[in-house]
Amino acid sequence: MLPMPIRAGIAVAVASLLATTAHAESVRMTGRFAAPYRDAAMLDSLRVGRIGGEDGMQLALAIERALGRPDIEGRTHFDLVGGRGGDADGLLNGNVVTGVQETKFKRKEKECVEREGGKRDGKCLREEEVEKDCTRRVINVNADLRMTDIGNRVVYSVSHPRRDEASWCRGQTPPRTTEEAIRGMIIDIAEAVRRDIVPSVELYSIRFRESTRGLPKPLERPFKDIVKQTQRDLPAACAAWAAMDAQAPNHPSITFDLGLCAESAGDYDKALVLYRRAAPLIGRGTNEATAGAERIARLIAGRDDEAARRRGRGPGRR
Repeated sequence: MLPMPIRAGIAVAVASLLATTAHAESVRMTGRFAAPYRDAAMLDSLRVGRIGGEDGMQLALAIERALGRPDIEGRTHFDLVGGRGGDADGLLNGNVVTGVQETKFKRKEKECVEREGGKRDGKCLREEEVEKDCTRRVINVNADLRMTDIGNRVVYSVSHPRRDEASWCRGQTPPRTTEEAIRGMIIDIAEAVRRDIVPSVELYSIRFRESTRGLPKPLERPFKDIVKQTQRDLPAACAAWAAMDAQAPNHPSITFDLGLCAESAGDYDKALVLYRRAAPLIGRGTNEATAGAERIARLIAGRDDEAARRRGRGPGRR
């Protein structure tokens, strides 16, 4: 089991998984990114089993709802199996512990002590700092979760702690009830589980690199014209950059923009090569090309995982 950094489509489904349209000096894309816990994401069906603890049932139901929600393409990732005896490729169990602690303290706050006409809603004439009796409430919710596959191999094991702190003084009401706070943390944990084990299909937008620094003077205006052309005809603009690359090889902007062209066309392997070539040309450290290479690695993993899942064989399976 190899978790990947966060928040990827197979070649035969590029048309549906990777829609591209030019937008200003950027290109908008839809990509399928691999789930961080890739072995868990390989399973076809899943049953949410017993989650112990006072709020365990609430968490189990929240996880079912989160996993059952379709992605932006209208697809659900897992077939969710209900009932204790239901057969599924994976079983998610765990335990949740909830703790609530309230402590009393005092603090000084400004308070109106004299109002115009002596009326409660009258204009405040004088304020003073007064010491008030206050309450601080801390709620901790920690969920320990584990998923096993049909061979009892552990494919997902995490701890998701959450904390909520609120304070209020005499005459005030808490910003949320204890039940509301716990419910919010339970939903947040369920969404975290979805992010862990479900590939994410995301809409994203990447800007073309427009710097002409280091470009031969006669090519500066044509380069800028190509950038504008991306708004009208992206394939033609990409073809023009490919021709210009022969005139000014290894220029950082041209190399990066060709990488972005490849990414927009769904050619992730070519995009990865170009982004890696552009990164040292742009400069040391993190830049748009290194970020592009990392993004493409996640898209390639998502593409490969989708293909393996369709064949019924994921990472670690034999």
